[in-house]
Amino acid sequence: MKILLLCHDLTTRLRLTHVWSSAGVAMLPRTSKETPDCIVIDLGRRDALHEIARLRALHPAVDIVTCAATFDGPAVEAAKAAGATDFAARSHVDKRVARRLKLPG
Repeated sequence: MKILLLCHDLTTRLRLTHVWSSAGVAMLPRTSKETPDCIVIDLGRRDALHEIARLRALHPAVDIVTCAATFDGPAVEAAKAAGATDFAARSHVDKRVARRLKLPG
């Protein structure tokens, strides 16, 4: 399994990388040419909508899960319009992605 994570919050990025790496997932660098099994984008990024649209065009069949510290309905709707598949709170996105990818634990 491979995950591409685009997150501006260092604490969240480190926590998610640790959780998913511990489950045997390869964390892809932003510049990777490999096709990920899942893409996770933090809506707190200034370029989040642009990245969602860009990555949706590159990987039309890959799930794109967005996350944010708090729920913002208009931001979630804009993300879905740009090509996002799902949304989860930052504190629970690890579990949402684990279920989608059927990761152990």
